[in-house]
Amino acid sequence: MSPLPPLECLRFFDAAARHQSFVRAAEELQVTAAAVAHRVKMLETHLGHTLFDRKHRSVTLNLRGKACLRDVQRILTEIEEVIDRYRSGPRMKRLSVVVVESVADRWLMPKIADFNAARPDIAIELETDHLGVDPNRHDFDIWITYDGGTKAPSEEVALRETLFEDTLLAVCSPALFETHGRPRKLRDLYSWPLIYHLGFPSDWAHWFASQGASPPDLSHSSGFRLCSLLLQGALKGMGAAVGRPKTIVPELEEGTLVPLFDRHNDVPTRCCMMTTAAARRKPEVRAFREWILESAPYPAEGELVAGGGLEPPT
Repeated sequence: MSPLPPLECLRFFDAAARHQSFVRAAEELQVTAAAVAHRVKMLETHLGHTLFDRKHRSVTLNLRGKACLRDVQRILTEIEEVIDRYRSGPRMKRLSVVVVESVADRWLMPKIADFNAARPDIAIELETDHLGVDPNRHDFDIWITYDGGTKAPSEEVALRETLFEDTLLAVCSPALFETHGRPRKLRDLYSWPLIYHLGFPSDWAHWFASQGASPPDLSHSSGFRLCSLLLQGALKGMGAAVGRPKTIVPELEEGTLVPLFDRHNDVPTRCCMMTTAAARRKPEVRAFREWILESAPYPAEGELVAGGGLEPPT
């Protein structure tokens, strides 16, 4: 037996491990699921160990497989860098970024053209996060969300870097004040119409808890999947909403949305960028990290987060 398996075995294993599925790996590689299973088995035979726990119609990386994945991804990245170094002509790199929707729409997109102009050799695939990201997907390089919005992959240590600090702020349209009067006490809001984001239904509970009050009853409240729809609902006077000032700056400045109370009631939160060590070895990831940290208003020193990741707000 050759001391080294065919290189394609590493590619097939990487795809299968990222997707936790031979079928989805086959779709990515444009081969059959049987071909993926065969190459993975060939790699396992060379190693003398299994890398997946196989169940009916599903595969899951075992502990040895998780450790092997980190090394394989590092090796594939180094091979890619060597090929790039000696390839004639430039090669387009692809960077996959998952961003919480409101940050993507209101904070990142106004800046992203600057990165594109500076690095035209990097094509960005930007996916918006509406319901929270499954961190074990392994099919993206960087994810950006509010603290409490996602977790690190269970088998990895991720670097969490704060891009900016923000707050949770209760706001409404001036029209609601005309209808309900300005609330003088927190309990006045229990009879108010409230609207919320379906992906972040705990925002109201978090905001009320920070004021020392029990959460409101949202059973009769309207919810919206998109931040843009939630914003429109608040502007139209459908109800008060919890927003983050950095993503509603124009509305606050124009007075089309106004805080319900003095700003000392704001609840601190932060927007974080998470990357794994494997991702940071990619030159396109390093380039994007350097650029976005320079663009961040108050970048904080990063911290390593073991599997389990971002803690929910308390």
